[in-house]
Amino acid sequence: MSIKPIFVILFVSAIASLPISVQKLARAENAKPQVFPKVEAEIRDAIHQRLAALRREDAKAYVAFFAEDCLVTSDSGARVKAEDIAKEWSSDNHHGISYNGSNPLDLTIHVYAETAVASYRLELDEDWSGQKLFGASRLTDVFAHRNGRWLLVAHQETPIPNARRAAVQVDPDVFDAYAGEYEFTPDYVVKVKRQGDKLMDLWPGDADYIEDVPIDQNTFVARGEPGEIIYVKDTNGKVTHFILRTVGGDLIAKKTK
Repeated sequence: MSIKPIFVILFVSAIASLPISVQKLARAENAKPQVFPKVEAEIRDAIHQRLAALRREDAKAYVAFFAEDCLVTSDSGARVKAEDIAKEWSSDNHHGISYNGSNPLDLTIHVYAETAVASYRLELDEDWSGQKLFGASRLTDVFAHRNGRWLLVAHQETPIPNARRAAVQVDPDVFDAYAGEYEFTPDYVVKVKRQGDKLMDLWPGDADYIEDVPIDQNTFVARGEPGEIIYVKDTNGKVTHFILRTVGGDLIAKKTK
C-alpha cells in the first residue's frame, strides 16, 4: 500500500475535525469565481437600475440598492453614505452645473456563491456654463444576496487621473526645448524626447516611452497617471527643470542633459 492514500485520509479527517468556521474560512481562501449567467445578469441589471435612478435624481430608488451596513467610499477617499451620493446629483445642488454620466463600461462580474464583485468604469461629463470637464472613475461593488435581492455591502470609487483630460494645440517645435534628461536623484532620471508631433517620456522601471498630453504650452499630463509636469525656463528662455505636481506636493527634476 502506498503512503499517499493514507496521507489523504488523514488530511481529510483532520480538516473534518476543525471547527465549522475554520472549515468555511479554508474553503473561502481557495474560492474561485463561478460562472452563473443568471446571477451575472441580475447584478448587471441592478447596477444599470441604480445608475438610472441616480440620473433621474430618484434618491429613494438609488438608496434602495444599498444594504444598511454598506461601506461606501467616494472618489475623494471619504467614507460617505449612499444618501450623500444621491444628494450630490440632486438639482438643488447643481448651481447651474449639468452632469451627464455614462453607463457602465468594461463591466466584469465575479460570483462567489452568495457574494459577487463587480468592477467597471464610468465617465462623467460636467458643463459649468460652457466650461467642460471630462472625468472617469473605476468602481468596485461588492454584493451580498439577502432576502432574495442582491444588495451592495461595499462600494468604492477611484478616479482615473487625466483619463479624459482635454488636450490643447501646441506647436510641436516647442517640444525640442523640453527634450533631455531630468534628475530627481542621481539614480532616478527621467528621459524626455520629441517623437514627431508628440512629447514622450521614459521613467525608471518603465518598458517604453509614454505620451505627454499638453494642457497648455508648458504643462503636460499622462493618461491614467496622476499629477502634472510643468517645464520651467530661466530668464534666457532655457529649460532648467520641470516640476512634478502631485496631490502630495511638488517635486523638482533638474535638467542635466
